[in-house]
Amino acid sequence: MNHDIAQSLADAQQKFTAGQYDEAAALLHGILSIDPDHSETLEALGYVAAKQGDYTRAADYATRAAQPASTNPQQLHFAAHICQLAGRHADAIALFERVLAAYPDHAESLHGAAMSLVATGEHERALQRLARLTQRYPQSAEVHYNRGTLLGQMERYDEELAAYRQAIALKPNFVRAYVNLGVALRDLHRFDEALQQFKKAVSIDANDAGARTNRAQTNLLLGEFEHGWREYEWRWLDGTMSHGLPDATLWTGKQPLNGKTVLVHGEQGFGDTVQFIRFIGRLSAMGARVVVRVQDALLPLLRGYPGAAEVIGETAPLPAFDYHIPMLSLAFALKLRETDLSAASPYIHADSQLAAQWADVFAQDDARPRVGIVWSGSRTHLNDHNRSIPLAQCVPLFDANAQFVSLVKDVRESDRACLDECVARGALRDVSDRLTTFAETAALVAQLDLVITVDTAVAHVAGALGKPVWIALPFTPDWRWQLKRDDSPWYPQMRLFRQAKRNDWSDVIENLRAALDRQA
Repeated sequence: MNHDIAQSLADAQQKFTAGQYDEAAALLHGILSIDPDHSETLEALGYVAAKQGDYTRAADYATRAAQPASTNPQQLHFAAHICQLAGRHADAIALFERVLAAYPDHAESLHGAAMSLVATGEHERALQRLARLTQRYPQSAEVHYNRGTLLGQMERYDEELAAYRQAIALKPNFVRAYVNLGVALRDLHRFDEALQQFKKAVSIDANDAGARTNRAQTNLLLGEFEHGWREYEWRWLDGTMSHGLPDATLWTGKQPLNGKTVLVHGEQGFGDTVQFIRFIGRLSAMGARVVVRVQDALLPLLRGYPGAAEVIGETAPLPAFDYHIPMLSLAFALKLRETDLSAASPYIHADSQLAAQWADVFAQDDARPRVGIVWSGSRTHLNDHNRSIPLAQCVPLFDANAQFVSLVKDVRESDRACLDECVARGALRDVSDRLTTFAETAALVAQLDLVITVDTAVAHVAGALGKPVWIALPFTPDWRWQLKRDDSPWYPQMRLFRQAKRNDWSDVIENLRAALDRQA
């Protein structure tokens, strides 16, 4: 190696060790100006960029450094890991496979390849890698646990349960395995067994937020509100959510509110805010001045909400307040029971001035019922696969004696051809480019006779507007829809249509169509 390059590399290493990353990068770029393909320098730049949190740039350097066939397995594994962090899973898979070509039982690369294969949807290949890991390292509880997670995604539920049980047999204090086993059992409607697993997890670690929140959601699903609301407060400790406000000023239901300003702040999804804003009047009745902070997209719809002294958006400066409370914590703090859930209907009102812009959607001389439909929710939602139906499966609905308009704002590419065909034959109107705010969606919903939707924010908007709304629910729904009922205590005009079989929407579509025909 050139002496100057060797010295520059040594100096860059010193700078890197001292945390002087920019200086280290400058020295390394100096080497590349002499030798643009110097693999050791490219790899070092990958480390620097990764330390600075720029995984995209780090992956570029690491993959360039790994191009030579002589690259050692340690460098290949580093490059693959950085590609994973950058979301470049296809590149990561290729790099892990190069390691495995030389070392077929390299545990970290088998696991890494499996995780990237899961990310690219190649579940069978991922399972092969995990099966090899299981074969080579049969005493590894973590391997069985990861295999169980993948089997669940592949809808191989009996094998999923067996994998978690094997992980627990090998590691009896494996809290995450108990929690996942509990969730899997809950999704199979084996509720008593699920609660036993959560109880076991809590007995091992009383502060495990995952066990607590999953037990809370299970109890809420079963209608056990007192237990459910209390433990649902653990959601702030599971690492997935943060409101950024001090716990010292959290209102828990015990502090007097007369003359106090309470900030009620939205959390989670748009639908949650629309659903729980109904309870703020109870705070006003206790003498509080209530300020409500909602997601900016909801502000035009909820501004001026009764019982609130002020409604602000989430990006607005925070006003002074004495206490704060997350929106969904109102249920616990107010000690709500099922009889307390209903609200005067409607409790949200559409802007009448926005109604005129929808006058062209329906023919004025067409007396058929006007029906809005939402077949898919946000693609970024963690549970989107349970909240969306392929549009092609909904087509039988459009032959009913009704006028249909799509209320889907973000149409996914897999549905685009079917939507275009439905629009072309006059079965469905598409106004997605005009649904720019919830206030505009509400103005359109206000002119409908019925909304048919999957579990999305539109269901709550329609319910809050007092409109008849039919929800298509998966086999195991979100906790708020409970089980074995076709009505909801939250919205008097709501009907629930449930899957009879997991991941099969055919009976839901059939029942919706029959209900439409009866109504026509």
